[in-house]
Amino acid sequence: HDLLMANFFAQTQALAFGKTPEEVRAEGVPEELVPHKTFRGNHPTTTILADKLTPSVLGQLIALYEHKVFVQGAIWNIDSFDQW
Repeated sequence: HDLLMANFFAQTQALAFGKTPEEVRAEGVPEELVPHKTFRGNHPTTTILADKLTPSVLGQLIALYEHKVFVQGAIWNIDSFDQW
């Protein structure tokens, strides 16, 4: 469990900040792999943690997603919930 959580937080950090070739080389990665382990950051991501998945928490997650879809539609001037 601890290993999975460490990877989870590392992934969030990697998406936010990326890795430069210098950082990858400093980790001792072989030179031929450096281009494959280098990436830009600034990839938006949402990290949500809950102690337990209950009906209430699930409902809150669905409401959050619906709100996100609505706000995106308002910004883009489209009806996000129009099914036709």
